Amino acid sequence: MFYDNIEKLEKIEKTACENLMAASVNSATTEKELLKIAENYRTDMPNMVGILREYKELIVKLKEEKIEDSLDAYDG
Repeated sequence: MFYDNIEKLEKIEKTACENLMAASVNSATTEKELLKIAENYRTDMPNMVGILREYKELIVKLKEEKIEDSLDAYDG
């Protein structure tokens, strides 16, 4: 899991930021450079999707708990 490991999140953030900075494309970009950008994208995107899914699950659980807490307070 990513959400409970700040160091892992910071490493992923640093890698993604470095890859974004290196992903500058213009008319002089070579095929080799484009392949490296594509490789970075294919590595970074699964990590980002995984993190988003974990956060989405956490938000759903928190909302469910909040609703249950609200119902308990209403019943009490």
